[in-house]
Amino acid sequence: MAFTLEHVSGPAMRTETRAALLALCDAAYREPTRSYLEAIGPGEHLLGLEDGVPVSHVMWVTRRLQPAGMRPLRTAYLELVATAPGAQGRGHATRLLEEVPRLVAEYELAALSPATEELYVRLGWRYWRGPLSIRTDAGLIPTPDEQIMFLRLPNTPPLDDTLPLSAEWRPGEVW
Repeated sequence: MAFTLEHVSGPAMRTETRAALLALCDAAYREPTRSYLEAIGPGEHLLGLEDGVPVSHVMWVTRRLQPAGMRPLRTAYLELVATAPGAQGRGHATRLLEEVPRLVAEYELAALSPATEELYVRLGWRYWRGPLSIRTDAGLIPTPDEQIMFLRLPNTPPLDDTLPLSAEWRPGEVW
């Protein structure tokens, strides 16, 4: 089977591609993902295709992560990393994640909230070791039960990953 990659902007995604993407994510996560996808915004998508059929997926949305004492960093925040159950174990997610840094190189940071660790660690992602919080109009809300991983990009400034880190509030899953 031929495996290819396709970068698709959310707003430009064809209806049939979106339906295939949702079916793939629903199967991989074993739950409906449409409302989550709609809540986080259109984003950019990288699809892994086997003979033209989506079998693996990652998307990113723009967020502003702010280490304490620094300005907010324009961050490519990865979401819905998924591979169809029948296509797992073939390295498809790895191929997509290896391509992501090139596609998000204009950002200052890449980050994600991992469901698993092994895949990301082997590709250079590291856990943020400092405390996490969400920025709201009322101030910072600590999120001590959350963990995120980050990947340095060409435009990443010097970072101390033991500092507190905050992100803007968003509906649904805040991280």
